[in-house]
Amino acid sequence: MILSDIQAKGLTKLLTVPGLVPDKLTIHVSEVEPGSRSHPPHTHPGIEAFYVLEGQVTVEVEGELQPLGANESMVIDPTRPHGIFNSGSTRTRYMVIIVK
Repeated sequence: MILSDIQAKGLTKLLTVPGLVPDKLTIHVSEVEPGSRSHPPHTHPGIEAFYVLEGQVTVEVEGELQPLGANESMVIDPTRPHGIFNSGSTRTRYMVIIVK
């Protein structure tokens, strides 16, 4: 089987069948310090999921807030303004999965 090695933020290796990534699926891991966020609230097409690996985050969707901890996940409609920030006291790591 032929596989492509795709570069993805926070991942050492992401192998895929050629043509699948980034056309339909994006996966990356973000690390954020306490009180910070990766970027301001934004919108985009598709379906998005957050999976918290370490720490405590708060997901914001159209101004509504939902806290998540390690081993917790949330799936959102990213066409609505959304963002995620570290609401804990230690660095957080979370995975972002976007299906287009």
